[in-house]
Parts: sequence; structure tokens; C-alpha cells
Amino acid sequence: MEWVTGVISSVLSSGLILFFVRRYFSRRDQQEECDRALREEFYSKINISLETIRLLSYHRMSEEIERLLTKDFATPSERRLIEEMYKNYKAHGWNGDMDARLEKVFRLRTAPKE
Repeated sequence: MEWVTGVISSVLSSGLILFFVRRYFSRRDQQEECDRALREEFYSKINISLETIRLLSYHRMSEEIERLLTKDFATPSERRLIEEMYKNYKAHGWNGDMDARLEKVFRLRTAPKE
């Protein structure tokens, strides 16, 4: 009879320990899942913000090139600014119409016609 009592008490105590261990890890997993969801939301907002900045910089560079082409000359400082914008443009992995437009800017005079 003593051994039956010992077996029952060991089964109950191991079951109780298992319950608390599962409860602890379940709570921890829920907290990690919540933290992961918050991080994903945060990084998503950052990515959207960076994409907006990229698009605005593309638009700004496009406007500046058109302004210089319309003006029909580009000072050395304006060329440096465009060149810096172009480096940023290329760093984003973009290519296309800006290459040809930039060449036109660098072919412009550096001072207005007299």
C-alpha cells in the first residue's frame, strides 16, 4: 500500500510540476509572439517611411534636372548637387531615365548666355 501511495504522490507532483512548466513557457511564448508582432509593425512603418523618402528624393532630382535643362546652364555647385543626388539614386539600385538626363545636364554651359 505504501508503494501505491508513493507512486500516486510522485505522479501528482510530476503532473503539477509539468503544469507549471508548461504554463511558464506558454506565457513566455505569448509574450515573444506579441513582441515579434510589434517589431514587425515597427519595421514595416520604417520601410514605408524609407520608401517615401526614396520617392521624394527621386522626384526632387527629377525636378532639379528639369530646372537646369530649362535654364540651359548649370553652375559647378549645381552640378555637384546633382552628382550627389545621382549617387544616392544609384545607391538605391535605380537606373534608367536619369542617366541620359544627367548627361544632358553635364553637357550644359556653366554660365548663362551673354
